[in-house]
Amino acid sequence: MNRNPAEILYIPREARRPNRKVMNKEEVKKLLEVLDTRERLIAQLAIIAGMRPGEILALTWGSLTGTSAEITRRLYRVRLDTPKSQRSEREAAFSDRLLVAIAEWRRRAPSTESAAWVFPSERLTTPVGKDNLWRRCFLPKLEPVGLEWANFQMMRRTNSSLMKKYNVDPKVGADQRGHGIGVSLDVYTQSDREEKRAAVNTLEAALA
Repeated sequence: MNRNPAEILYIPREARRPNRKVMNKEEVKKLLEVLDTRERLIAQLAIIAGMRPGEILALTWGSLTGTSAEITRRLYRVRLDTPKSQRSEREAAFSDRLLVAIAEWRRRAPSTESAAWVFPSERLTTPVGKDNLWRRCFLPKLEPVGLEWANFQMMRRTNSSLMKKYNVDPKVGADQRGHGIGVSLDVYTQSDREEKRAAVNTLEAALA
């Protein structure tokens, strides 16, 4: 009889498990308050628009089309690459306040020509690197307020969880982030204590 080898897979108790933490509304506000203009916009693109860091850093001004961005490539390990999956190649919509933040950064950007990077490195000919950006520009601002754990992955997971919390259609949210609805619910979306209490109170009321 054929057996699935995964059924006998043993994971040691001490094995490191993935961190599924997300930010709440107050932590998001605090994070955006302490960041400078460029870093705040990058964080907003992750938290509000649900974009991956590689997608954000690969943006050119020509890829911003009115109220959205055309995601056709990403920066992966300092190299330009195609999007992570077929679903990842998409149109990512911008909120009204995000459009205001983009306009503010456009006024400060060294170049806004169509082929210019939205977030260029110091040389201007390449996009800024994710690791240097995090270490030099994000951490020094986030550590003093206790948010050093809120990395780019946490920001994107926060987008998924807060969209669920505020009743955004799960399919729309998954399409915005560029992945399937199953991945969206199983991997990215986390339910907070308030939502869980509301769920059990709803069930209790129904059984009364």
